[in-house]
Amino acid sequence: MHNTRKNIVELLLLLLVWMLLVYGLNVAMAVNRTPESFRRMNISYGLFGLFNFVSFYIYLRWIIPPFLQKNNWIRLLSCLLPVMLGTILLKYVVADYFFREEVLYSGYRYVNREKVLLYISPVQYFVSGLWSGGVIVLAAFTYRFFILWLEEDKRRTVLQQQQLQAESGFLKMQLNSHFLINSLNSIYSLALMNSPQVVRAHKTLTDLLAYMVEQPSDIGYRAPIAEEIRYLQDFVTLQRIRTGCLEGIVFRLPEQVPDKEIAPLLLVPFVENAFKHGITNRPESPVRITLECTAERLAFTVHNYISGYQRDKTGGIGLDNVRKRLQLLYPGRHELEILDMKEEYCSNLVINW
Repeated sequence: MHNTRKNIVELLLLLLVWMLLVYGLNVAMAVNRTPESFRRMNISYGLFGLFNFVSFYIYLRWIIPPFLQKNNWIRLLSCLLPVMLGTILLKYVVADYFFREEVLYSGYRYVNREKVLLYISPVQYFVSGLWSGGVIVLAAFTYRFFILWLEEDKRRTVLQQQQLQAESGFLKMQLNSHFLINSLNSIYSLALMNSPQVVRAHKTLTDLLAYMVEQPSDIGYRAPIAEEIRYLQDFVTLQRIRTGCLEGIVFRLPEQVPDKEIAPLLLVPFVENAFKHGITNRPESPVRITLECTAERLAFTVHNYISGYQRDKTGGIGLDNVRKRLQLLYPGRHELEILDMKEEYCSNLVINW
């Protein structure tokens, strides 16, 4: 039912465009605007234009598609020629019976001082019709190739979108697993020390995991920036519980947050990297996290002093993956600068909305 309705709509739209091009343009460009000339145009471009459209649609719907699938030239010609010759014959019969003067009349000459009217012969009409029929076949092929190009471009876009979505989901999964391992290690350390903060840390981690699970895998999804900030605050809280040093992390946020959205879980890898390789239990060398958000852009900076114990260890998969995610999610609309100094490490991210 849906395909039938779609085919009917396509037929009507094609007919409208066809008559506008064939009939409308010729009428608009006519120089001699007399009743006789309008009658000829109505017959030649209106009625016969409708006959030509029927042959065009037959080529388009039932002859060209099988040829493009099997590339059988003999079958193509065996189907094209009967339709083309049948259309020419139909138009000639209609012209000869009803519109002989308007369509077939080609002039006159004098024979023995008598005026003899001249009409286009069937052979002449068929030869002329073959040329116009060839143009109609070419128009049908052109339109069909154009539709195929649009469909292929749509499929290519969908496949590219699916590939980007799968790649983004895979990268996010890696980031989430990286975060989960580190968080469980932190809670495990608290449990070993019989810290009373284990319960609070467990609750905070549960909230973090719930937020992570709720995020769709759709590459086009964006979470409210306010929710992402709350997620970062919980993340920082979990780290403060683990270290027991509130002053070891300085988190600066804007007083007011604009109503903007951001790809979820995009900022936390920078913070996680600072916690993993930085010093978070010394107030004199804290991890500094600064987030500025306006209607035009987001600026996110994470600065930490490098722990000597972990100075030579690799940074893991976090920052490499976040670079790839930024390329996928904000191509041409972000700036990422990472400064790796001897004793300090600083990440600066700017996203233009």
